[in-house]
Amino acid sequence: MKTYLVIGAERSGIAVTQALLLKKQSVVLTDTKDFNDIAKASPKIAEAFEALPKTHLSCFFGSQIPKTAVSGISAVIPSPGVPLTIPIIKEAKKRGIPVISEVEAAYRMTDTPFIGITGTNGKTTTTALTGEIFKRDSRYQHVYVVGNIGNAVSYYVNESTASDLYVSELSSFQLETTETFRPKAAAILNLSPDHLDRHGTLDNYYKAKAKIFQNQTPEDILVINGDDENVLKYTEKAASKKVTFSLSRRVVPGVYQKDNAVYLALNDNPEEDICVLKVSDIFIKGPHNVMNAMAAVALAYFSGVPLELIREGLKTFKGVAHRQEFVATIDGVDYINDSKGTNTDATITALKAMEKPTILIAGGYDKKEDYTELMGYIKDKVKALILLGDTAKNIAATADRCGFSAYTFVKDYPEAVKTAKEKAESGDVVLLSPACASWDMFANYEDRGDLFKQLVKS
Repeated sequence: MKTYLVIGAERSGIAVTQALLLKKQSVVLTDTKDFNDIAKASPKIAEAFEALPKTHLSCFFGSQIPKTAVSGISAVIPSPGVPLTIPIIKEAKKRGIPVISEVEAAYRMTDTPFIGITGTNGKTTTTALTGEIFKRDSRYQHVYVVGNIGNAVSYYVNESTASDLYVSELSSFQLETTETFRPKAAAILNLSPDHLDRHGTLDNYYKAKAKIFQNQTPEDILVINGDDENVLKYTEKAASKKVTFSLSRRVVPGVYQKDNAVYLALNDNPEEDICVLKVSDIFIKGPHNVMNAMAAVALAYFSGVPLELIREGLKTFKGVAHRQEFVATIDGVDYINDSKGTNTDATITALKAMEKPTILIAGGYDKKEDYTELMGYIKDKVKALILLGDTAKNIAATADRCGFSAYTFVKDYPEAVKTAKEKAESGDVVLLSPACASWDMFANYEDRGDLFKQLVKS
């Protein structure tokens, strides 16, 4: 029996603890928060914790676990939000004890194949869409859509088999501590600045994303964005079979857009290209969703999913919660939840999709981003900017520097929604797209989006 140190009693930490215990391993579970506080913030986490097998489980809550706790530990498994610079992890590395992500731990516990999807933006939509397409394929008994979306991978490792499939959204936090993880198909959607508070440099961040293909071989598939110079640069040495998607040009082998339709190019002869469907037939709209759809087409088709099933999935998939999600129209004002907009690029994408005067609610946890480019779109699209959270003053300073003064500070989300309602007129849009993570005020972006929806509907 081996002993594992799991750091972080949140969704992935509880899931990997459960999986290890069911595999008859020993676990030390720790969190700097007192468990009563964790339970109060998330009853679901408390319920999952209470259901854990207690044999071979020990817990340490309420403070940093002492560095001596790594003695006898086979591996340390930090939750994605846990910095790799805390004392216990430094001590583990010093002693040569592996530090691995929950995804890596789950991969080692299952023989279920993986499809992995990463990138700065579009991961959630592409993962959910890809999962819906693969669920139509009778080759798989179950298709689990997991990772940074839905349940952690570990949640299912004791029930999944080699006849199943994991379609997994993977963040840089989950990928940076992988070692043996090898998806049979992977996609890198795009690469732009994000999480500099964690990774320090863009190079570190992009290299963490690139670990998705580090163990792939020529038998595996790597889907890449042919319109993104960073993706092309960081995938240049990949050993996998590359499949490219592009909005701007024909790519071989790959998926591209021409004449408002999506095509598959399988060889050098354009006359043999296959029309997948018209762009207008894709249920989710916008150029960014065409890109997401093309990535899903590439992952599915080159993994052997029949074309008719791919078309069905594209025509019926209705999008995901918290990504430009329509909430309600009240007094002629549309309310849109884009809480998944956790960086400036995501919020720029949301603003590009807005066709009405917009009241934007923004601000949150500080990931050390530059808001200058975002401000250009705010000046063009936004009639009123409502700011809150750790980054409110930084965004306001950028607004001042760029000549935009129509902003208001608020203290919390009830005040934000109330202020937005007061400023909005019939024909306007109130858009929650924070351009920041949620961790200064919420456990995750889902909680933030759910509160926004509750406040709007009340």
